[in-house]
Parts: sequence; C-alpha cells; structure tokens
Amino acid sequence: MKTLITGANGYIGNHLAEELLGRGYQVNALMLKGTDAHKLDYLPVNVFFGDVCQAETLEPALEGCDTVFHLASVVGIWAKDPNVFHNVNVVGTDTLLKTCLRKGVRRVVVVSSCGVFGLSHENQTLDERTDNGANLTDPYEVSKYRQVEVSKKYLDYGLEVVFVYLSRVFGPGIKSEGNSITGIIEGILNGTWRIIPGNGKTIANYAFVNDVVNGMFQAMVRGRSGEGYILGGENLSYFQLFGFVEELSGRHFNLTRIPFPLMWMVGLVEGLRSKLTSKKPFITTFIARKFTTNAIFSCQKAQNEIGYTVTPVKEAVRQTLGGLPSYSQAKNHLRIHRKSLA
Repeated sequence: MKTLITGANGYIGNHLAEELLGRGYQVNALMLKGTDAHKLDYLPVNVFFGDVCQAETLEPALEGCDTVFHLASVVGIWAKDPNVFHNVNVVGTDTLLKTCLRKGVRRVVVVSSCGVFGLSHENQTLDERTDNGANLTDPYEVSKYRQVEVSKKYLDYGLEVVFVYLSRVFGPGIKSEGNSITGIIEGILNGTWRIIPGNGKTIANYAFVNDVVNGMFQAMVRGRSGEGYILGGENLSYFQLFGFVEELSGRHFNLTRIPFPLMWMVGLVEGLRSKLTSKKPFITTFIARKFTTNAIFSCQKAQNEIGYTVTPVKEAVRQTLGGLPSYSQAKNHLRIHRKSLA
C-alpha cells in the first residue's frame, strides 16, 4: 500500500495525493529540488527531492513502493529550450521506468495528454484508437506521444504500465499551468479575461479534477497493462462553459470574440518577440489553432473498463467557483448591489 507520485506538488498531483491518502495508501511524493514543497505541508506524505532524469535521486523515493503514478512533466505552450520537453517527458520517463524495474516496482500509471490524439476535424470524436502522432508539431504534445512509445518497451520486461490521457482538467486547487481553465474562469470573474476564442462555438472536452484523480486510481487497480484510458468529461463550447459561469455567479460578462486570423497574427508576433527576448509569449500560433479547432473526446472505454465516472460540467463549475476568492467577492458585490436597489 505504498506508492510514489512524481510531480506530487503540481495541481493534479496534489489532488491525487489526497485521494490516495484517503484510501489508506502510504504516499511518497517526489518533487524537483528547488520547487515549492509547502503545497504538501497539510498532507502526511513522505517528501523526496529528485529528478526523473537522474536515477540515483529516484531510488530512495522508490524504496518499498509497489506502484508509481508518473505525473512529473514539463507542461506549457513554450520553453526557452524546446528540447526540455523531450529531455524530461521522454528521457526522464525512460529513466524512471528503468529504475522502477531495478527497485521491484510492479505497476506504473503514466499520465499523458489527450493532445497526442490531435484535433477533431468535421466534428470527429477522438478516442484511444486515434493515432495522429505523425501530424503533431507542438513540442509538448510530440514529447507526450513519444513518452507513451518509450514506456511500452518496458512491457516486454515484465513491468505493468497503464496509460491515462487527460483533456482540459479544471477544478479547485493550486494555480499552475496544469490548471489553466480554472485560471480563465477566475479571470472572467475578476475582469482580467475578456475574450472568447474564435466564434465561441469551438468544442473541447472538460474534465473535473476529482473525476480525474479517481480515474487514475481506478486505472491503477483495474486498468489492463499496456492499455490507455481517456479521463475526460463533457464536450461543450466556450459559449456553454462561460454560460455556466454567468448563470452560477449571477453576473453578466461582456466578452469579445477574437477571430482565428487575429489570434494567429498575435501568436506570430508573440513568437517573434519571444525569439528576440527569450521571454514567454502570451500565445503561440499553435495555441491559436488549438483554441479555435474542435477537440472532441470520448471516455467511454474508461467508463466501461475501469468504472470511470463524469461529474456534469455545471456541477463541476459550481464547485470550482466555490473555491475561488473572486467568487466570494462577486457574491458580496451582488448582495451589496441588490441592497442598494432595495
């Protein structure tokens, strides 16, 4: 009942640690030296500092562990050195799994991204059988595709490996790149996010973080070795998602639609700026296309095989709003406004 979570101080890793502790597991938490360990202070986990690319730093964290949840990853729309995506997400995974074999670990859940399946064309629903690897161009998504490839070779050595693919995860929790949808919801509330990408009708898949971490546990316990499972949620448009934010907050937000050509041009300019200054761009041409192209996913396989369940998005948004300081401010503002009208 001892397990290791790599990247445990990240948004999803934090939630997963809570989930596993609640199920009676002993949890070893691996995090990169120099990152914030205080995010786990409230949890009774054993903290280890290490680097998935350095085997000698992994061995103490793996001692006595029967299972591993591998979440540690470089995530983002840009990196000063694009090779960092491959070095950590692919080479680091290879190093971790090799060390798992040496330390007698039985089973590993490798956390990947639905981005490896590409984007939907003509409202196509994508699932675990979709293979768009040859068409991927974004360094992050290419690295996550290669991560799965390098992991599968360990099946031949007797290591059980199960893959989970995450869509756009959101919900209460710490702020990070992995929680960008919650950041957008909070931005709508406090007025720092004022746009609707494209025509507002672009459909994407949104997964509630509580469902995702429960699905990870179910994948560890019930998933078939060598198989992958999409841990997603409902497919809906920006209009629908932002509509729930309006309905549940009791406020109306004046959001401006930004057409794809304009987003692409801004992404192009931002890309040039980042090359000249080595500073992170606000948006890239890839993200402009991704935010204005459907990404429709089915999690039917996970529901059928491992008992994955989906919280309705409206309820997930309700719980997300409840965890935001901006939501309390919005409620207070509305209450004061109504009192003044009375």
